[in-house]
Amino acid sequence: MYTVAIVDDDQAQAAALAQQIKMFSYAQDVANIVLLAPGDLVSSGLSGIDILFIGVRLGEGPTGIDLVDALVPRGGSVQVIYVSDHLEYAPQVYRTEHTWFLAKPVEPDSLNAALARAIENLNRSQRKSILVRARGSLVQLVPQDIMYVESERRRAHIHLNGSEVVAYAKLSDLERALPPQFIRCHKSFLVNMDYISQLRARDALLTTGDVLPVSQRCRKTLQECFVRYVGRLV
Repeated sequence: MYTVAIVDDDQAQAAALAQQIKMFSYAQDVANIVLLAPGDLVSSGLSGIDILFIGVRLGEGPTGIDLVDALVPRGGSVQVIYVSDHLEYAPQVYRTEHTWFLAKPVEPDSLNAALARAIENLNRSQRKSILVRARGSLVQLVPQDIMYVESERRRAHIHLNGSEVVAYAKLSDLERALPPQFIRCHKSFLVNMDYISQLRARDALLTTGDVLPVSQRCRKTLQECFVRYVGRLV
């Protein structure tokens, strides 16, 4: 199940697109749809977002193309779908990695095709392993099996459910290689939000009973991304 974010300076159009998405067969693969202003995306980043629908013209600020170029890592798993009635920008989107360009008004068949492509890419990405170097060997790891990563000097302690791999890797490199459900909770910790049971003021309790520190610097972004990833707060 994936989280969809819609970024547009026109919230009415964003809400209408969200309703369209809910009507299609691929909506069963969507756990949550959030509407974000461009500034929200800049402040909280992409953590917890799997599919990003983004307008090209976003008021007086940077274009959607600029935001994607700055925020979406190349080779990452976030699926970018541009939505715009400014077709003159279509050639420019190719300077960024993206899945589809939808012209407004959005045609149902085009939207369904874009969602199908994005979900197919995500399913393939979720099954894709990462390779780390550990004690002279190359170890293949499935991201879903990783609960959290702790950085200690030049080593990364990768905690799986019931085991640990000590790899020679930077936390920042692992953060770029792992799917969007991995997020910093502390400068030395990267956590898989699938394993968070309780997010408290100063720490995170995992489903396994492990407790990870949550720094003041990371707290606000982590809370926003956790709510966005799991679903609407009730």
